[in-house]
Amino acid sequence: MLLRATASLFIATLLAGCGTFFTEKKGIDSVDMFYEGDASAKAGLRATFFGTSTILITDGVNSIMIDGFFSRPSLFRLIRVRPDLKRIDFALSKAPRKIDAIFVAHSHYDHAMDSGLVAQKTGAAIYGSESTLNIARGQNTHPSQLHLLKKTQPVGAFRVTAIETPHSPQAKYVGDIHQPVKPPAKLSDYRMGENFSFFLEHPLGNVLIIPSATDELGSTFNKYQANVVFLGIGTLGKQSCEFTETYWKEAVVSTGAKLVLPIHWDNFMKSLSKPLVPFPFFIDNPGVAVDRLRVMAERDRVQLNLPPSLHEFSLPALRD
Repeated sequence: MLLRATASLFIATLLAGCGTFFTEKKGIDSVDMFYEGDASAKAGLRATFFGTSTILITDGVNSIMIDGFFSRPSLFRLIRVRPDLKRIDFALSKAPRKIDAIFVAHSHYDHAMDSGLVAQKTGAAIYGSESTLNIARGQNTHPSQLHLLKKTQPVGAFRVTAIETPHSPQAKYVGDIHQPVKPPAKLSDYRMGENFSFFLEHPLGNVLIIPSATDELGSTFNKYQANVVFLGIGTLGKQSCEFTETYWKEAVVSTGAKLVLPIHWDNFMKSLSKPLVPFPFFIDNPGVAVDRLRVMAERDRVQLNLPPSLHEFSLPALRD
């Protein structure tokens, strides 16, 4: 009787997608977790992942970048941070396409600090909150490149919808930036401002990008159907099983996505010139988050893979 009850509890935990039996590192260290691309999507959208939530999406004609954070200052340089031009140039050398537009999720330094300089180097337009634009103004970005984020913005055949969503719990440095930020600056100068997720509609496929993990999405994404979700998992490994389950249902199940690519899992105090590694468990626990998500993905018949870094890959095309 006891054995049957124990087995039932174990199965129930599996079905819920959570449990204490998950390892700390398994999800991130598994080589088979990395996405190889969809061989059938030769004419589909393509993506390149640059760590954190910096992603380039292209149809071969127009390209959209989310955030554009490349400097990734080390722990010892966090007292006062500034963009690193060499690291920005290195990352842009790996970008396979011209960048037409940069959409910035929010104004913390690991999202927005480099956006003005990346725009200057690529000629891209920046779309962000007033706080984000004040970071770009502090870098002397030309006013013609600065655009207050609208709900919907066309970029070639793309239609980009900005969706205001909650940041992950216990966000630091909340509030708005009211003056241009001149680097070097304190981390607290990069106040969060508004936080956005982005829905990219295109005849070749729909992509949802959620930079911040939250269990407060509710029905936000119910009207958006995406075949791919880039799912932010920063601090998700420190949250409860219930939190993770709610986030998955609201961000993935409600959109009907069949491919989920976790982002914002890597240690962004390490240079992009080296392979991405997760944060140590005492800061975050992305291995636990990925393991939990893997069980949910199997249960819901969703493909879950980590995106490769600095390597363009094809996304599955939208099926009729």
